[in-house]
Amino acid sequence: MSRRLVQEERDTPSPPRADTVRIPHDAVNEQVILSAALLSRDLREKLVTRVRPDSFLVKEHVDAWIAISELVRNKLEYDPDTIRQLSGGKVDVAYLDQLIRDRQVVPANINHHVGLLEYDRQRMEAVRGPLSQLLEALRDPSTPPDRTRALAKSLSNAFSHGTTSTLLREPTAIVESAIIELRARKDRACYPYGINGLDYQDDRVRWRMIPGAAPGKVTVLTGVPGSGKSTVAARIALAQANAGRRVLYGAWEMGDENTLELLAGMSLGMSRYRLSTGAITPDEEAALVREMERLSSRIRFVGVPGAPSAVAAHQAKGERATNERTLDQLHAVLTDTGADVFIADLWKRCLRQTDPDEEEQALIRQQAIAAATKCHCFLLQQQRLKDIESRLDKRPTREGIKGSGAWVEIADTIVGVHRPALWKNVDDVTIELDVLKQRWGPWPMAVEFDWDSDKGSITGGKTVDYDSPSGDASQMDEFLAPAVKEDRRKNRARKQARG
Repeated sequence: MSRRLVQEERDTPSPPRADTVRIPHDAVNEQVILSAALLSRDLREKLVTRVRPDSFLVKEHVDAWIAISELVRNKLEYDPDTIRQLSGGKVDVAYLDQLIRDRQVVPANINHHVGLLEYDRQRMEAVRGPLSQLLEALRDPSTPPDRTRALAKSLSNAFSHGTTSTLLREPTAIVESAIIELRARKDRACYPYGINGLDYQDDRVRWRMIPGAAPGKVTVLTGVPGSGKSTVAARIALAQANAGRRVLYGAWEMGDENTLELLAGMSLGMSRYRLSTGAITPDEEAALVREMERLSSRIRFVGVPGAPSAVAAHQAKGERATNERTLDQLHAVLTDTGADVFIADLWKRCLRQTDPDEEEQALIRQQAIAAATKCHCFLLQQQRLKDIESRLDKRPTREGIKGSGAWVEIADTIVGVHRPALWKNVDDVTIELDVLKQRWGPWPMAVEFDWDSDKGSITGGKTVDYDSPSGDASQMDEFLAPAVKEDRRKNRARKQARG
């Protein structure tokens, strides 16, 4: 190569870097979809299931779609003030009203605009991904020719199918979502279960359960039959309802009527023995009826999805009843009721296929349903009785949960219920809740409560020594372990100081 050509090559401006490539974007598709969602409630519900906030490329439209999604989740009608509240004031409602005035009717070609919106995402992802890499390869003479050809083929493939782009999160949307969650945590980082000694540590100041019954998370409540799982679940449901949260109750083991009676009786401090034998006065019966009516406004009951009648209907049509179908039904009822809390007692009763692989996939789906509906899901599951009977220490363990190992994997929190009187000749006056897992808080630990089995009351709550019955030490996340160990050291020091 001559010296002149070398100098010319050096003087030639380098092509722009891939991250400076800008392609024009017409926001009209986003505006059409926003206006359609605002004009029609039915269409809004369908669009929210198909179009995610990540699909929008204009940040203001991302904020608006997040607020519209919340509108659908809470079963609310469109109103500018409601949108302003749901978005924390970030959405320009005057702009949304202008979109409505400009169109006034739902566009007939909405699927066309949704398709173009998805294509816009394809174009943007092609720029960020294969085009960016291809330009880098062309810029670098040392890139092997086969690598450059493969990247060119990848760029072509990016437009031959549109499936993968829907899996990619839009960076601006995910940052916005993270900020929303962080700001919300400043106001309310933890959500109490409603059992005071469980929610707080012994000093009644520091949280024990983090984040507790938070929206979109899963708590697994486990124990052997007769350990008090259903009573603990009922106490939590009662506390959530009294706190103003909407509760959906799957009383699939005890039955709806018995559970509602239990809830009202516990709320009034009535004797369960007297209720079960019918030995109550007319005044007590009237009070019980009033309390059941009050609770029914906050606690709704749901039948078992995929119950025998539904299974028979599918079979009559030649269809197979599957876990996917039953969980679709459950997802729909959670959406329809706008539930804040869902209790499934026992969750496994809604499954049509119960082998470990099917159960694992169903649990993963249930976790996704919780996240999508922002509903906290309490899943009750038995411990393997034979496993506990073979041990000297009868406390529940994570390993003792019946079924797939996914029970441990998908749970944000696992609480085991233990009644010593089931196993020893002692007065039935204490119950223990063992924290077997927390994603963001300390575990394992045991909290002992005063227990009145006749009234189902759980009071007090003090930390007691806990050694895992399985001999397995805590496996908490590494970034939490130092802080948790320090907290435990301080707790031991305070106990020693108190003598």
